[in-house]
Amino acid sequence: MNVTAVDYAYDYAEKNFNTNIFKHKLEKQETTQPRIFLTGNQAVAMGKVLGGCRVQTYYPITPAADESEYLESHEILKTKTGQEAVIVLQTEDEIAAVNSASGACLAGARAATSTSGPGFSLMAEGLGWAGNNEVPLVITLYQRGGPSTGQPTRHSQQDLRFAMHAAHGEFARIILASGDIQECFFDAAEVFNLAEKFQVPVIHLLDKGMANCSQTYPVFDYGMVKINRGEIVSEKELEGKEYKRFQFTETGVSPRAFLGTKNAVQYYTGDEHNESGNINEEPFIRRKMMDKRLQKLDLIDKEVPIEMKVNFFGDKDSENIVVSWGSPKGAIIESINQLKSEGFSCGYLQVRMIHPLPSAHIKQMLQNKRRIIDIEDNWTAQLGGILTEHALVKPNYYILKYTGRPMMTTEVYQAIKAALTDKAPQRQVLTLGA
Repeated sequence: MNVTAVDYAYDYAEKNFNTNIFKHKLEKQETTQPRIFLTGNQAVAMGKVLGGCRVQTYYPITPAADESEYLESHEILKTKTGQEAVIVLQTEDEIAAVNSASGACLAGARAATSTSGPGFSLMAEGLGWAGNNEVPLVITLYQRGGPSTGQPTRHSQQDLRFAMHAAHGEFARIILASGDIQECFFDAAEVFNLAEKFQVPVIHLLDKGMANCSQTYPVFDYGMVKINRGEIVSEKELEGKEYKRFQFTETGVSPRAFLGTKNAVQYYTGDEHNESGNINEEPFIRRKMMDKRLQKLDLIDKEVPIEMKVNFFGDKDSENIVVSWGSPKGAIIESINQLKSEGFSCGYLQVRMIHPLPSAHIKQMLQNKRRIIDIEDNWTAQLGGILTEHALVKPNYYILKYTGRPMMTTEVYQAIKAALTDKAPQRQVLTLGA
């Protein structure tokens, strides 16, 4: 159908318009640099494989399913040692998907599940189970328009706070948000390291704008990806010892043995438990277990490099700073570069690790700035509210879009310029895109 549409449009234009104007020729560009052309979904799938993911579960949903289908078509991998396989399991629903992935994690595989907003709603209880049992589960969450079915084939950044608070109770989790296709690739590999090192669920937060767009890049440097499986104990190390899966430690991270490891009897339940995993509701145990799990947030904040948490573009000393996350990144960088050529000074802080938020660093970056401009694809300026709550910094201006269409450079440029020239209201709503 696409080819038919292109042929029809071409023939119509050639017949009805001046052919001297219509006919254009693209000059061939010589290059010796190997390049790759891919979508965001494909980048995530490739990053997962390189990061050691060997089990992927899913239930079909837009725009996430393309990633799992791409993995399905490349399940057999050629490696230096021969062939390996990625198990891609389509389950009966998202509840089964998230719990199957947790089971694979406990058995020792690097496992993930991939979904969008409605599916993530169904996964909430399974996410809580993983948080309670300190399972290194990875959930790839592609945002689309909501609420409910909403806009199943449209773009959004509406699920940030949902990802932060999904599932009842309190437990540690990490939320990492990519801003372009290259970040999608490397983040998809790195989230497994984060999950296993700190033994917490990790939500890799993406959006429709990145999932289905295409871009050409130089071939990625696969050597940049290193695998860190965290503290894993073996059969030999446990000889003559009583294994405690949830042993209290100074950091909150306990030695982990895979299910089936000899000398490592362990129990998992949805209830509160003692160090061995047996159900226990004693006040002292409950307090220590809650402290154990949640103190990991401080450990993550301390040990994850700031370069993984935030990016900065433009002038750090400028009195004008744009803050954003996710796919508006490209339009923002183009806009501030264009504004720079016109004599305007502006910086751009891209927040990548949104939970736990690097509050102290962000506060230092934003304090005493004259204009803080928050740019997001949602109605409520979710990141802006999180910055106010945790970093005690409130943006002066909000540039928002919630039509289901990604942000365009033209409208972002005009909106930032209006703020820099004091001609903008506090809240600007963008509407470009058919």
